[in-house]
Amino acid sequence: MLFNAVNLLADTEGGSGGGNWWMWIILALLVVVMIVMPMFSNRKRQKEVNEMLDTINVGDEIMTIGGIMGKVVELKTHESGEKLMVIETGEGNNKMTMTFTIQALRLNYTKTKHRQEQLAKEKATKEGKNGGAEKSDLKLEEVKPDEVQEVEEAQNNESEN
Repeated sequence: MLFNAVNLLADTEGGSGGGNWWMWIILALLVVVMIVMPMFSNRKRQKEVNEMLDTINVGDEIMTIGGIMGKVVELKTHESGEKLMVIETGEGNNKMTMTFTIQALRLNYTKTKHRQEQLAKEKATKEGKNGGAEKSDLKLEEVKPDEVQEVEEAQNNESEN
């Protein structure tokens, strides 16, 4: 379809070679767009990941990239300058602590839970303002914020690279 438009532009200039420069301009613009657009989306994802890593606190329930779930009990810095988190995992008498780099963080459940509650409240107030609609029982599992999905995708992309 795009090439048909390019051919139409080339034909309107008259002659066989008069409209070829339009085709080259359109192709050059497409190449530029295909290179520049991913850079902007990757910056946005990276900013969200960095924000999540910077806002981790002691007491947050987290999941690592490896799927280990636990509670952050300490944040510290290694002598090399690497930020570390110590997480406690297990139940009852079987609790243990493990140390990971902060980059191993995949998801912060504490922040996600607060965000889900906030979205559920906003949705409930919107429904209340829209003609007095009945209040529905909102389940937190149904509301998954876009930021969480984007952060998960960004971290998956980082682990693939």
